[in-house]
Amino acid sequence: MIKKDSIHQYEIWTENLTKVYGKGEEALKAVSNINLRIKPGIHGFLGPNGAGKTTTLNMLIGAISITEGKAKIRNETAGTVAAKQLIGFIPQDPVFYDDMTGEEYLIYLGQLGGLQRINAKRKAQELLDSFNLFEARNRNIETYSGGEKQKIAIAAALIHEPKVLLLDEPTANLDPIGRADVIRKIKELSENMSVFVSSHILSEIEQMCEDVVMINHGEIVIFDSISNIKKRFIRNLHVLDTNMNAKFLEVLKMQNFVSKVRIDELDGKIHIIPKDLKKLRETLPHLLIEHNTTLFGFHLQERSLQDIFMEIMSEKESEKK
Repeated sequence: MIKKDSIHQYEIWTENLTKVYGKGEEALKAVSNINLRIKPGIHGFLGPNGAGKTTTLNMLIGAISITEGKAKIRNETAGTVAAKQLIGFIPQDPVFYDDMTGEEYLIYLGQLGGLQRINAKRKAQELLDSFNLFEARNRNIETYSGGEKQKIAIAAALIHEPKVLLLDEPTANLDPIGRADVIRKIKELSENMSVFVSSHILSEIEQMCEDVVMINHGEIVIFDSISNIKKRFIRNLHVLDTNMNAKFLEVLKMQNFVSKVRIDELDGKIHIIPKDLKKLRETLPHLLIEHNTTLFGFHLQERSLQDIFMEIMSEKESEKK
């Protein structure tokens, strides 16, 4: 149990956060007893579609009610005016007033956030310049590209200078260049505020974040740093590439220090799971020389966050059966 006085160290804090839709036999538990402890920095919120990510974010911003449990933003109760003032939020599918220009839209939201018009205009122009949208400031938003709309959505979330930025699938529907641009901007923003970014694109989360929360069926399945997760799920798989992989595969099959060995269908290289790693490393150079084989590469295969996530999700699905 987290002591009350320690809540202050968290940007986002929840205790048994739960959301149930419907009643009786038709009740659906979308989020179940989630305990988040999000410290300053940039954090990923991962899960397949329908896992409960958006529902969780909507409870944190006060868009939907909490069925059970508690949630706080910097020690302010989620959903209160004080908590909302601390938050910048970008939904998965932002909606704009298309007949407004980019500058008009930002000024309008700035005034809604409590800024005087002159200050809202100054802040809007600063953000437009920062997101390379200054030249497009007098164009109606309906004429913006997908990437430009995503940038104006982020700018809109920042106009009132929030302390915590919540992003729901911020690179959805963007092309590779647009995604790279948004990822770069999010990393820049994380230097001055805390960011909690929800996504099902794990490769992007791996680029942006140090810590991740993985969720499935409304429950947290893992909450740790990416480096720790990779250490926990390390696989003793070594990849060998030579000028004669098929022939050298037969040589390795005869070695008692090899547990499993095969040629991978995707990369065409030899994949080795050793019984005795030390013996493999000591003996491999001699075997290569003995069989007149040229070495192209030999390394321990690092698992991606995507690989680990798929393994975890598969295990959890098997447990439910």
